[in-house]
Amino acid sequence: MTSPQARVPNCIGWALGDENQYWDPGMVGVRGYYWYPDAPQEDSLRAWIRVFELHGYRTSDSPDLVFGTEKIAIYVDSDGTPSHVARQKDSGLWTSKLGRGEDIEHEALEGLEGDEYGTAAEVMERPRQGQGVTLG
Repeated sequence: MTSPQARVPNCIGWALGDENQYWDPGMVGVRGYYWYPDAPQEDSLRAWIRVFELHGYRTSDSPDLVFGTEKIAIYVDSDGTPSHVARQKDSGLWTSKLGRGEDIEHEALEGLEGDEYGTAAEVMERPRQGQGVTLG
């Protein structure tokens, strides 16, 4: 655990540096929840990828640390439904927010793979920038 438990953000907000909202495509219009308006309003890998594309990410070939590059990994469950996202830190460690729970660090994407989060299905990257997110 690297910080105390908190209601917001969830793993998507954590990965984007948005500490003010709980991201959930199934809760659009419900107070306290957010989903990017230009992304599909569905809980699909395509929709999650679109959210990160709208924030400057593009598909990456590798989860390996690259200087000047910020990476995220989207996990999917056995049905292919997104279940989690992790962000790579400058150190090469990965950081994850566990729902409404605490955030953690893990050395490899495989560290979270299993029944709870499934497998890391998509790695995306963008030029590294300061923390924080601009919402449309």
